[in-house]
Amino acid sequence: MTSVDSLAREVARLRREVAEMRKGQRVAHGATVEDAAIEVRDDAGSLRAIVGQQGDGTTGIQIVNGPPPPEPTPPILTSVLGGVAASWDGLFANGAVIPLDWARIEVHAAADDAFEPGPATLVTTIETAQGATVIVPTETPVHVRLLARSTSGTPSVPSATAGPEGPAPVVSTELLDGIVTETKLAAEAVTAAKIKLGAVGADQLALGVGNLAPDPSFEGPRTAALIDDLPDWTLVTPGSDSPTALHVDCTATATAWKNVELARLPVLPGERHYLALDYRVSTDFDGAGAKVFFRYEDAANAVTGWGVADEPPVLGGPWARVTAQVMAPPETVVAVLVVEASEVTVGEAWFDNVEVRTLVAGGMVAAGTITAAEIAALSVETGHLVAEAVSAEKIAAEAVTAEKIAALAVTTDKLDANAITAGKIAAGSVDATALAADAITGKTITGGEVNGAVVTGGQLRTAASGQRITLNEGNQNKFILYNAAGVAIGEISYRGLGLQGTSGAQIWLNPEATYPYLRFTNAALTNGAVINVVENTPGSANLGMNSGTFTGSGYTNMKWRTFLGEDFWAAERIRDNQQAIIIGGRILMDATSAVVGYVDTITSGTDATTRYSPGVITHRARASIQPTSGGAESSLYVQSGPGQTGNLLSLYNTAAAGYRMQVDLAGNTSIAGTLSAGNIATGTVTITPSAAHTPTSASVNFNVTGSTVRAYATAQTTVPGVRTPAGAFGVTGVGVSSITNNSMLVWVNRENTTATNIHWMVIGS
Repeated sequence: MTSVDSLAREVARLRREVAEMRKGQRVAHGATVEDAAIEVRDDAGSLRAIVGQQGDGTTGIQIVNGPPPPEPTPPILTSVLGGVAASWDGLFANGAVIPLDWARIEVHAAADDAFEPGPATLVTTIETAQGATVIVPTETPVHVRLLARSTSGTPSVPSATAGPEGPAPVVSTELLDGIVTETKLAAEAVTAAKIKLGAVGADQLALGVGNLAPDPSFEGPRTAALIDDLPDWTLVTPGSDSPTALHVDCTATATAWKNVELARLPVLPGERHYLALDYRVSTDFDGAGAKVFFRYEDAANAVTGWGVADEPPVLGGPWARVTAQVMAPPETVVAVLVVEASEVTVGEAWFDNVEVRTLVAGGMVAAGTITAAEIAALSVETGHLVAEAVSAEKIAAEAVTAEKIAALAVTTDKLDANAITAGKIAAGSVDATALAADAITGKTITGGEVNGAVVTGGQLRTAASGQRITLNEGNQNKFILYNAAGVAIGEISYRGLGLQGTSGAQIWLNPEATYPYLRFTNAALTNGAVINVVENTPGSANLGMNSGTFTGSGYTNMKWRTFLGEDFWAAERIRDNQQAIIIGGRILMDATSAVVGYVDTITSGTDATTRYSPGVITHRARASIQPTSGGAESSLYVQSGPGQTGNLLSLYNTAAAGYRMQVDLAGNTSIAGTLSAGNIATGTVTITPSAAHTPTSASVNFNVTGSTVRAYATAQTTVPGVRTPAGAFGVTGVGVSSITNNSMLVWVNRENTTATNIHWMVIGS
């Protein structure tokens, strides 16, 4: 009975192993796991993970039965208002390394120092392996322990106990930011007597009833649903100080405005809002901007106006923020909130942290929202103004006129330095007698004259040496920029625009030719590249781009040139001072053809080009077809065109002035030379019969391909089938036998023993 049980268990084990082997083979060959799961076990056979269909009907990867994580280091406790701050430094006891399946740290607290962590003592968790500080709310001293868990839920040994530690007393200097919230204040606890004069101003009352933008940081299912049918829009990580950002691919075949409507908000005409948005764009972004705006609509959904927050984008820059205050036009009932990448064809844009707030009237107004237009005439009297509330910067230009100033009210002590400029002084009111002897100091005007408001002649400079800007230096009509070392690094003159970087490299834009040209030169001035326009014929503008020179093909001054000429384009490798020398790859295109290939004007017979003309491709070189991969397709494929009457293939020998092979549309093939094929063999064997009227054989060897081999033989004779007594002894028969791919027997029978030549042929198929 025991033997039968053992045999049954062995058969069951083998079945399981065969099933596992089949499962592995299917997965190894890219098959799917259908309505099943793959179990991962360790060398002891313990289940560690389940990949695929789970027991509850879900699908995924479930880690189970993992080893316990190492013991975390004990927490560091600090008293804070309302509780205890518990900090974990991200380390484990005895210098243990964090395991790959670590999931989190549990923070447990209790009044007893010998407590064991359990569901009743769990306060919060730390989800980052870098360590963190969390608050344990308590009104009495507590002890705190930490417990690590793996992704399979296995707990570690609890850390050593820290504490006891209790909450800190409430002292005004120790209040944490945000710990006193609106709900902690008693009704009417804040009165006017508790607020310092001037402490609450327009900036503190700027924002209204909260952010009206739904899902402003694009982290919820609402945004995901909005872009579900918009293939250019995706959610990416990270955002601008947030986990997620909204991303748009700006690629378009024509100028496009790519946008998403985030919300439709009811508004009233004249209602003001504050709009803000974090954005950034890629270095190749070519749009007008990344923006957030309101599209105002009336009851019939007609557009009544726009309220936009945007600015010129910084290509490839960091996150930036745009803000604006906008107002709903007359007849508006709805404001549609939109983010948009405007007027784009290439690049990318990212959006985050949208902010929409109502600017509330009646004492809670945003800075700058009340302008002169909102204040009725004479509604603000001096009795309503706090002392010094109106300063100089609060007075609009020209708002105070002469009739508003009492006689002698403005004295010298009321004037700021430089407050009176030349534009405020009437012509002729200041003469030599009005100037003190040392009234003009530290300034020099030389080489010219003051003629009204125009200064002519002489030189202007910002400094005598070092870093400076000069105009008309040396009586040359130039604007020159010097660096701190006194080196000229920039020039604007009749010669053009020149700039020199800190490395010494230079850019020079020269307009002195028929067309301007742009040169890029290295710091040593030994090499440079040029973009220029050439007038080959009057009125033409041919664009050239030339690289710097380099050593190649036996010359020290080779360069690459791209030239867009009068109805042609060329890209070629040429010699700088002998541009007729072309060596290397070359592209030449014009209105009737395109030529691509290799050109060497020095070495004859080395050119290899392909010319594309209407309906014709011409190769000027030996062709080598080398497919890069296998497959069922032909290496060379020829297909006739509609209405074609010529051959599918023609091989022509120029030297012999004749075709050597032709294949017509029906497949008929003509060959001028000898056809040799691997499945055909021919030859001749001489057989001397051993006796008259006696069949005699000889073996012949060959090598043909094919699974079926057929052979043929015939005798070279003038008396086939002739018998005595006619006077001639003829051949009465020829045959073959024992036919293989490599050999056969050839037979002959005749009425005498004369040696006979037998011609044979073997064909495999």
